[in-house]
Amino acid sequence: MAKVRREMMAWLGIGSAALGAGFLWQRAHASSGAWCWLTLSGIGMAYIIRYAWQHLDENRRTFETVPYPSLGPANTLTLVRGLAVALMLGFFCPRTAAGWGPGLLYTFVALTDWWDGLLARLSGRPSLLGQRLDMLVDSVGVLAASALAVALGRLPWWYLSVGLARYIFLGWEALLRALGHEPRPTPSDPQRRANAGLMMSFLAAALWPLFSPRALALVGVWFLMPFLALFLRDAAWEAGIDAALFPAATEAGKPLWNKSRAAIRWLATLAFFVTVQHAGMATPIRWGGGMLAALLALGILPRLAALGSLLALGAAWTAGLPIEASGVLASAALTAVAFFGGGAACLWAPDDRIFLTHVGPASPEPYQNAA
Repeated sequence: MAKVRREMMAWLGIGSAALGAGFLWQRAHASSGAWCWLTLSGIGMAYIIRYAWQHLDENRRTFETVPYPSLGPANTLTLVRGLAVALMLGFFCPRTAAGWGPGLLYTFVALTDWWDGLLARLSGRPSLLGQRLDMLVDSVGVLAASALAVALGRLPWWYLSVGLARYIFLGWEALLRALGHEPRPTPSDPQRRANAGLMMSFLAAALWPLFSPRALALVGVWFLMPFLALFLRDAAWEAGIDAALFPAATEAGKPLWNKSRAAIRWLATLAFFVTVQHAGMATPIRWGGGMLAALLALGILPRLAALGSLLALGAAWTAGLPIEASGVLASAALTAVAFFGGGAACLWAPDDRIFLTHVGPASPEPYQNAA
């Protein structure tokens, strides 16, 4: 434990250095908001480090095993992600120099969400502490990113529901227990992983100073629907409502589900191709859009092709392309492909593995149950 505590003290120094660098940058570009930025980010930093320090005894595989001698690469990466979230908090202050800062910080948080768990499995060092820190960073990060996007005028106010969804869900579970009804455990569903990753990616893109609020609001509606629907489904399941809440998980429902997803993919292909061939589109965007449409039609990396197509649509709308019916339909169908995959008749869809499964050796307990 002595080495782990020394590592935590080193992290306190690293965090202080990052705060100092951010403060000097703010002083140089927006001096009136620099002290406010330092205060909010410092509070976030102190909370992350204090939380990790309080739970250092959980730096072990299970409570029955001995603690690890050091934090390890996975917990180290999670602490770096927590540092990034803490630095984001300062941008809630008025008169700060935001620019690309929030977007770059949260893009790092979103991209590395996939890697800390992988490092834990590859190193053979899953830990209770890692589970706890990862959940904290993810939940606080989503709350901070959604609220910051609203505060900066990037997303409408109702997008706060994304950041609050987990906390409302926990309140629902507490209410069920208070009423004498123990929440029923939900079946395992890889869609939860896809939903969380896609929403984090969208929030990161929303914080980039690239897309217009109008374009973000439209695409944001489609991202919000499956994200909140999954919370509602799980809440109903925990309360004992069974009515076909997991139809795609049954063998009988899979053929229809696969055909439905394929139909949506072809609809997305057609609507997107029509949209990008608009007379006002530049020739490179037309050619690039045509290539993305071809990937979608053939089912080659369909989820990634759908996300690329959504980025192209957002850029085109921001550049002045009018939002017409074909574009609205394309954005809705492309979002469905990104969330649920390309369905039947896909030529090559290895991106399903990225979105739905863990990569690396099988996870020993208890890490596997932390998702």
